[in-house]
Amino acid sequence: MKYDKRLRALEAMMFADPVILYFRDGTMRDIHGPRNFLLDLLVGACGGADLTPAQAEQLDLVCRSTHAEEPGGARMTELIRCFHHGPAQESGNI
Repeated sequence: MKYDKRLRALEAMMFADPVILYFRDGTMRDIHGPRNFLLDLLVGACGGADLTPAQAEQLDLVCRSTHAEEPGGARMTELIRCFHHGPAQESGNI
């Protein structure tokens, strides 16, 4: 019994709450991973890390989504979308 409690506590520490992604066609999908998995996706979106195939799939889902519900009202998926799409083109005249 003690082992089960310890395992559940460890799992709770290792996995963050799911992020629910919404898409243009009305579908939704949830993604989840270790505690800082969205931070890892942000680094990948900036080109600063090699992503695993599973992370690359999650990054693609985040970038194709229109909005998301994140635990605690966070907005990390919006940052990921911004950095993935890159800077806006400048016209040269300010």
